[in-house]
Amino acid sequence: MQKINKENPISRGRRAALPLLVLALLFCAPACGRAQEAAAVLSKGSGLYFETFLAFQKSLGRPIASFDLSKEKPKFAPDLKAVAAFGSMAAAFDYPGQAKVIYLLAPGYAPKRAGGRFTGISALPEPGQAVAAYKGLQPALKRLAVFFKTPSGGTYPAELAAAAKPLGVQILPIGLDGPLEFPGKLRDLGGKADAFWLLPEPALINKTSLQVLAEFACSNKIPFYAPSGGLSELGAAASFAPTFTEAGIAAAAALDAALAGKPLPETIYVPHSELTINRTFSAKCGLPPPGEAR
Repeated sequence: MQKINKENPISRGRRAALPLLVLALLFCAPACGRAQEAAAVLSKGSGLYFETFLAFQKSLGRPIASFDLSKEKPKFAPDLKAVAAFGSMAAAFDYPGQAKVIYLLAPGYAPKRAGGRFTGISALPEPGQAVAAYKGLQPALKRLAVFFKTPSGGTYPAELAAAAKPLGVQILPIGLDGPLEFPGKLRDLGGKADAFWLLPEPALINKTSLQVLAEFACSNKIPFYAPSGGLSELGAAASFAPTFTEAGIAAAAALDAALAGKPLPETIYVPHSELTINRTFSAKCGLPPPGEAR
């Protein structure tokens, strides 16, 4: 397994995270938060939520009131201006009406009343970067099938199509209601695509669906691109996706912009994503080595 972009402070070991952990525990008391104009709310104060929060905190460079929804109900300052929400439960919390909400790690979440208040840090890579990455791995790529959950795909397939056109790549968007539809959709896809990519849709991802996709890729000799580097290890040629560290950094920048009164878009793509290549899978399935023409 080869990871092209290895810049990930959290992955360097728990020793690097310990000082941040101590800092987080010191400053997250609600009493501190009452004097703050910004806050961080975590669906749960552990796991990926907390690790991403640490990257967010490090990038922010100053203390911020933080709350663990699994243990307490947040008490916000009257003049709260912005919130960073980690996870779907945190994103859906009822925040004061004047507060800007920046949410991340919330796949499938969509604000009921956006009104310019909500900005999502996307779990998807920037469209142009994604197409360029897969085109670089597969120079002869002309038709890329993209699987997504209906209707949560939103505008992303259209953004991909626009970014792919100058590179001579056609995007074939394929919406699914659930993972049981994969076998039929794959049969219909036979001979019509040069590669296929599963977006990070939790409702479509399980051990069986990943196995079905990997077996189809092998038997038809076309690359399968996974939603994340970790999932590519289960049977995919590669993946191109944002890291949790980069998501935290992007959330910190968005929070600062919100506090400065700057307008934010509904969606922010992280500046850098990580390319992970599974050469073992490609060799086992008889696929050309990444980067070689087919």
